[in-house]
Amino acid sequence: MIETDLISDDIAFLSQTESIQHILRVLSYTTGLRISLVARVTEDSWTCCAVLDEANFGLKPGDQLEVETTFCNVVRTSNAPLLLNQAKLHPVFGDHVAIKLYNVENYIAVPLYLRDGRYFGVVCALDVVPFEANLNENTLTIFKLFAQLIAYEMESEADRRSKQAEINNLNDLISIAAHDLRQPLTALQLRAHLVARHAKRENVSPQLENMLDSLVVDVLKATHLTDILLDVGRIESGNFALEMDQTDLAYLVTQAVEEYKRSAPAVIFETEIPAQLRIEGDETRLGQVIRNLLDNAIKYSPGSKKKVEVRLSYLPKDTVFLQVRDYGMGVEEGDLQNLFKRQFRTEQARGAGIKGSGFGLYITRQIVEAHYGQIWADLPVGGGLRFNITLPVALN
Repeated sequence: MIETDLISDDIAFLSQTESIQHILRVLSYTTGLRISLVARVTEDSWTCCAVLDEANFGLKPGDQLEVETTFCNVVRTSNAPLLLNQAKLHPVFGDHVAIKLYNVENYIAVPLYLRDGRYFGVVCALDVVPFEANLNENTLTIFKLFAQLIAYEMESEADRRSKQAEINNLNDLISIAAHDLRQPLTALQLRAHLVARHAKRENVSPQLENMLDSLVVDVLKATHLTDILLDVGRIESGNFALEMDQTDLAYLVTQAVEEYKRSAPAVIFETEIPAQLRIEGDETRLGQVIRNLLDNAIKYSPGSKKKVEVRLSYLPKDTVFLQVRDYGMGVEEGDLQNLFKRQFRTEQARGAGIKGSGFGLYITRQIVEAHYGQIWADLPVGGGLRFNITLPVALN
């Protein structure tokens, strides 16, 4: 099963990679042979991995032939290139079964070795119409060079697959750990709130009261982090689902702004929000988007005077437009496209000692795009950073 999966991966990569198709075109153009291909050849099987077929021979990626019926098997067993001009007249291979079954007239192939030395198969070209192809040693040299290029491409793809597998394993581990932590943290959060409230009623010392308040904040942060990790795990595993319903986006924005006015009284909020603006969406996830952007605007606006602008409006073609702008440190223009990448943090933020997971905007983008919306950032006149979101009113 593992070997089959690997061959399927190789077929998908080789058949869909533009550079491999360019190589096959060059080989056909160089030789005049209308069929060029990369085949996986083993003792038991012959599998087409990539093909350029201008002769309507009928081969497609994934097709298989009996390996004993192919000239490619000769290349494999001899571990050497094979060059046949007018194959029917060849003193050794003139009666080969490939000529009888497939009507091969001209054929050229070189072994394809991966860069770690393992044999993979062949790079070859052929035609079923007799003509003077003029295949020679110089042609073989060209094939060998292109076989090395293909091997290099395959090695790069294998490295990418390996790294992706490591990332997937890490994501699984993070998701399991976050899931296991969520329940005890929720219980601890409840107990911390109860103890803090009880302490206030008992008139404990200010020092102890501050310690308990700090404990509540720390537990909340830990709970929030596990929620972030669980969301990342769901996104990466393809299990990030939305619960769609009619939602008043204006109410969600207003509610979030009011919460931050209470928790961050030093921030000046300027808002333009209609009384009501209903869309189809996941209320919890859209609220998460709004809070992520507000939290981001406040966090990256250092100093005592913080100002955040929030605007929500209706656009033509049944679209809503949300803007959240701060007047903080901003970012370099070259970083704008990277803001929504997983775990990306700017040099300015790290240099200023501002803490963050680097997942907030990544998750925000995933939620917006799951609603068939768009999100982007720009650098407005006057400094700071502005996030822009468009969302459809209804999902058809």
